[in-house]
Amino acid sequence: MRLRLIGIITVLLMLAASCGGGDSEPASDGGAQEPETQPEEAVPETAPPPTEAPEPADESEEPATEDAPSATEAPEPADEQAEAPETEEEPAEPEPIVLTDSFRGVTSEAIKIGIVIIDLTVIGRSNGDVEAKWQAVIDEVNASGGVLGRRLEPVMVGYSPLGDVETEAACVKLTQDEEVFAAMGPLLTNLTCFTDVNETIFINTFGVSQEDFDRSKAVAIGPGALPARGAAISVQLLIDAGILDGPVAVHAAADTGSERDHYVNALVAAGVDVVSETESTDSGGDIAASEAEMQAFAQRWQADGAEVILAVGIGSALNVVSGIDRSPYRPRLVATRGSGVDPELYRDLGYTTDALEGAYALGSVGFEDLAKAGDPSVVSCIDRFEAASGEVVNVDPEGDEPVNLNTTIWACQAVEIFTQIATAAGPDLTNDSFRAAAEGGLSLDVTANSSASIEAGKFDIGDSAPILLAYDAAADDFLPVN
Repeated sequence: MRLRLIGIITVLLMLAASCGGGDSEPASDGGAQEPETQPEEAVPETAPPPTEAPEPADESEEPATEDAPSATEAPEPADEQAEAPETEEEPAEPEPIVLTDSFRGVTSEAIKIGIVIIDLTVIGRSNGDVEAKWQAVIDEVNASGGVLGRRLEPVMVGYSPLGDVETEAACVKLTQDEEVFAAMGPLLTNLTCFTDVNETIFINTFGVSQEDFDRSKAVAIGPGALPARGAAISVQLLIDAGILDGPVAVHAAADTGSERDHYVNALVAAGVDVVSETESTDSGGDIAASEAEMQAFAQRWQADGAEVILAVGIGSALNVVSGIDRSPYRPRLVATRGSGVDPELYRDLGYTTDALEGAYALGSVGFEDLAKAGDPSVVSCIDRFEAASGEVVNVDPEGDEPVNLNTTIWACQAVEIFTQIATAAGPDLTNDSFRAAAEGGLSLDVTANSSASIEAGKFDIGDSAPILLAYDAAADDFLPVN
């Protein structure tokens, strides 16, 4: 009995242990088994996986710190754990531009520039308010910050186109009396009074001759290409179009001067086979003598095997037509001056236009053409002046209307050229720094120029090629080649 009572108590104690919230499975229904004195250790089925930290067995135990790694994870290197966030380096502030009174006509606040204006009232013409045209473009430059912070300060002087006295007086006033840093505008004569005698920069919107370039001590700039470079540009255009294939004869009109030489030099430099060179003599209006000379030239061209005749200078195309019109010889005619080719005139003189079949000519685009075509730079220049002055720029002036398109464009061109080079010269603006900027090579954005640049040995900024024109028999005219 006592043993039975002891067994019952033992079972009750085991059941109590199984309901106490432990992790072991309850005992089987098979009845109580006496516990072994050294039971085997077993991993409970609900134990956490090896990669997880075990839950504390007793709430009284101190929990592990949050930074402690798990048993199966390698601790991260100390330098990575303590890595500080990256900080971006702030860009260095640009050094402030220091402006000084760096040269004659240049102060820390302004650049004094001279403007020459032709007074056409002496010949009964009007260009409108020319001073307002220059002031409009200068005001825009100044409103945009000027030249590196210096404003443009114009001094304007007019002169009569009749003679050289007034151009020299304008030069003396601007260079010696006003002491301008640079001058600009359409100057007919006495350019070297500025650039040589008084060593003052000049931008001549009428252009600059090679002789004046060579004589100038200060920078002289012209908007168009010099004849030699213009000939080279034209020849390259004709070569690229395949028009100079075959032997070429070069014929020049009377009194063409060095123009023929420029074209011959450009052709030879480009590798074109020049087989003949001829030039008309001044017949004094004797048409029969002129025709006889040209027919003799045509026989020479044919004997030399010329397949292309390059007619150089105004009137040269008419010379060629008169020479070959009555012969079966039909070389390709190429005229360097499209404005001098006139089919209607040839017929009036008794010639046919047979010689014009397959003919080409080089044409130029004037300010009027660009304005009518809506060239953005020309339109912007015109709009700026009209908005500032209220004066209308007449593309096709009629009657007594001011002839003011050219003078408007010239103002835009000269100020644009000066501003870009002076800016490139930097804050220490002098004759030398201006020259260094020009000779260093700059691509320029200039009104009415599709391409313009300046560099050492090239102060004639225009790089635009002429327009290629082809004779159209149906239109009886030379039309642009698309």
